[in-house]
Amino acid sequence: MLEYNTNIPLFPLNVVLFPGMMLPLHIFEERYKIMIRECLADGSPFGVVLAKQTEQQIEEGETVSKEFYRIGTTARITAVEHLKDGRMNLITVGQDRFVVKEFHPSLNNFFIGQVDPFQLHEGQDEKRVLQLTEALRVIVERYIGHLADASGEDLSGATIPTEPKALAFLAGTAIQGPTWAHQSDKQQLLSSTSLSSLIGKTIRVLDKEDKILSYMLKAYQAHKQVDRLPFVDYSLN
Repeated sequence: MLEYNTNIPLFPLNVVLFPGMMLPLHIFEERYKIMIRECLADGSPFGVVLAKQTEQQIEEGETVSKEFYRIGTTARITAVEHLKDGRMNLITVGQDRFVVKEFHPSLNNFFIGQVDPFQLHEGQDEKRVLQLTEALRVIVERYIGHLADASGEDLSGATIPTEPKALAFLAGTAIQGPTWAHQSDKQQLLSSTSLSSLIGKTIRVLDKEDKILSYMLKAYQAHKQVDRLPFVDYSLN
């Protein structure tokens, strides 16, 4: 469990890490090779924060440093493969959300952040949370079905969490796409201050994503049904 006023090394990335999410990493920069060796030596986690990409502001008052957003997730190293030149392949798992209160560069030029746990307030109407959770579960199941159709993989055995917070974090992780817009959506989810807000935002984001994926699948299926182009008297230009 993350304590208040904890100092942890920070790793700005172009990805949002959610609690419970697995994140593979290839470590090649010298400063981060040093950082990871220090984490491995004492068994400590590091913090993953979304690197700043645009001037877009995140909801709920999250401020932006010159380098990264302040709300991130600690990453625990679960496996490491040592390569040539000190490079490493890692498997990490997200643990605790945090908020960076202060940060400074280390002697080896990576950031050290003084962080507090970023608690998710759960004191809402339990009936409302359960209603939102059930609505999210329906969208997650539908979205997984569309992902299976798009990838051609059998995802029928996918395990969907029953706990509301875990379900919302899984849904946030499932959002596809490398673009900044997707990462911005994910950062908004990670920055939620209450459970009902987290689930409600996740419903809106994933439903939007699912509609786009569904449209793309229908367009692709319609394209496949066209055997050949109709005859056209093409110009020879």
